[in-house]
Amino acid sequence: MAVRYDMADEKGETRRQRNARFGAKSPNAEPPEPALHVWGWFWELSGRRRSGPEALSFADVGEWQRLTGVQVLSEEVALLMAMDDQYLKAVREDQAAARERAEQSSTGRS
Repeated sequence: MAVRYDMADEKGETRRQRNARFGAKSPNAEPPEPALHVWGWFWELSGRRRSGPEALSFADVGEWQRLTGVQVLSEEVALLMAMDDQYLKAVREDQAAARERAEQSSTGRS
């Protein structure tokens, strides 16, 4: 999932920046024009997660909608949830790869 390349780590560096430092390519994420507003909503909501890669809930989306006054269609809610599912899948894959690298480095394997 290309969007994970733009999420900053605990040091403030994105995967895209890290890849550039090492000369590795990063995919680009270009959401379709009609969905740009949902893309923005997703990142606004995602930035408010309470801890770690915790799934967004319908209650989170509903409360955000109520407090901001944004009118969200049911299809847009479904899109937000699908985006979140893919985001969480990518985060978990990254976490598993990081654990594996840490284990390999601690045992001296490369």
